Amino acid sequence: MIPLLTLSIYLFLAVQVFENDKVAYVFDSSSNVSGAMGSQVKAQLNSFLNEVKPVFQDFLTNNEFTPQTHLIFSNDDNLESVVAFKFNAVAKKFEKAGLVEKTIGSTDGILLGLEKVLPLYFTELEQMGRIVKSPYHDDRLFIFEKVKEKEGFSSVFLLIVHLSEVAEVFRAQSSQRLYLISQDGTILFGPEGTSGAFMQSSFPLRFLERKDNKVAQGAETIKDAENTDWLVSYSRAGFGDLMVVSTVEKKKALSAVGILIRKSLIFFGILLAVTAVISLVASSSLTSALTSLFQATKKVSEGDFNIRVKVTSSDEVGALAENFNLMAEEVSRLLQETAQKARMESELQTAKTVQETLFPETQAKIGPLSIAGFYEPASECGGDWWHYCQVGRKIFLWIGDATGHGAPAALITSAAKSAATIIEKLNVTPAQALELLNRSIYDVSKGRIMMTFFLGAYDPDTSELVYVNASHEAPFLIKKSNDPLKKKDLVPLNEVNNPRLGQDRDTKYKQTTVQLAPEDMVFFYTDGIPDIQNKAKESWGERQFIKAIVSANQDYPTANVSVNRLVQMMQDYRQGGTLIDDVTFFVMKNDLNL
Repeated sequence: MIPLLTLSIYLFLAVQVFENDKVAYVFDSSSNVSGAMGSQVKAQLNSFLNEVKPVFQDFLTNNEFTPQTHLIFSNDDNLESVVAFKFNAVAKKFEKAGLVEKTIGSTDGILLGLEKVLPLYFTELEQMGRIVKSPYHDDRLFIFEKVKEKEGFSSVFLLIVHLSEVAEVFRAQSSQRLYLISQDGTILFGPEGTSGAFMQSSFPLRFLERKDNKVAQGAETIKDAENTDWLVSYSRAGFGDLMVVSTVEKKKALSAVGILIRKSLIFFGILLAVTAVISLVASSSLTSALTSLFQATKKVSEGDFNIRVKVTSSDEVGALAENFNLMAEEVSRLLQETAQKARMESELQTAKTVQETLFPETQAKIGPLSIAGFYEPASECGGDWWHYCQVGRKIFLWIGDATGHGAPAALITSAAKSAATIIEKLNVTPAQALELLNRSIYDVSKGRIMMTFFLGAYDPDTSELVYVNASHEAPFLIKKSNDPLKKKDLVPLNEVNNPRLGQDRDTKYKQTTVQLAPEDMVFFYTDGIPDIQNKAKESWGERQFIKAIVSANQDYPTANVSVNRLVQMMQDYRQGGTLIDDVTFFVMKNDLNL
């Protein structure tokens, strides 16, 4: 009964799917046909318009048609005539102002026959700018084109053209009927006997009822007056309000469904009989294999992931058993990796804790200098490092940024801290200190990981800051003033710039000196601050970063207040966003009171 029910449902669904696919195929093919015909009509009509544009221009320039315009008509048999209309302000209507035609005297009779409908055409033209009509229901199209002149007035040109080949395609009788219609549903070209009729009289097309419909292509299923189902697709020609409509009777389109049902019933009976025989034979081996799988899954639920099922067949059950074995093996491997990952995360956390000991207190007062800083790594371990210390009478200020971040960069900062601890005991200049630090970094990384660095030494006796820069971001000197701080008041300490630490073991570094006045401030930072991103992955940027420095130090606050303000601005922009690089900065203020 299960195969019988399953196959019955399958047969029903297969017929439905086939029918839907067939309808979709008909819609797709008919849309392609209507789109191709629309493109052909558009291309041919645009070709006519391009061909007669010199005729339009000739009339607009000379206020009449000159003899040269007749040459255009002699080269194209499909062009019949061009009529120019001007608006008579007194009579308040358009009147014929010029005429050029292939057969002399033929157009006046045409215009006389259109005398009653021309005002309606002109009214419609005011709204559309271009309309296409076929008032005589033959292979001629009447194109009305509104052209604005420089003075603001408008002229109307009527172009009469023959589209014999296109009209013949629309007249051809086949299971798929093609119609060239205007927006109001009037059939311009169509099967024999339909030209001039309204499309809605035969097919109640919903898209024609929506006047605001601007969709280029569409399809719908409708019922005609005789309750017959039709598959209809349409495409806008892209010329005026013309549309190409394709109709196919649904019954004819789905004639193959009946054949499918008959063949499916035969196949259904055969398949049912074969299924019954195979089910009886396979049930015993199938149930035994499933029992083994059931027992194995029970072991897995109890936490035994080393269980394996013996694969005895190459069918789906055998494949299932093999996949079960792979799954159990993969779960076992993942458990081992999870344990390993947990161990590594624990070690990284320990490394983070150890690295935090490399940094000084975030606030300090050394002699006349007040110092406050901030540090946040992008991962468990960072590659930034800052420090301050007193060597004799001088106060050394250190900040560096190793390549990248994470454990490798953290090892370099540890080496820098170790070397700095020894250098503090020596009586050396900043340049000499950086040369010693460079050798230490190079010996540790062998040139694979480098470090930018800035080192300054402040002498309280002379108020001079001697500094050396190894390709690091230049700190900003903030000079005390009676006016609020402005961007132009930030002085970058970039008089010297040397290669990075670890690039070459024997690099010699140059230093320079800057004079500090009482209440002057120096802002030290690494390049991770401008790269801060919000949740939308938008970077803070150098410009906003500079504005934040100026804003935080408008009133030349204490070092601690300056740092707290900048941290708040930074966090407000981040909104909890993930750091892509370590963030480190500190402020030094000269509190010397002269």
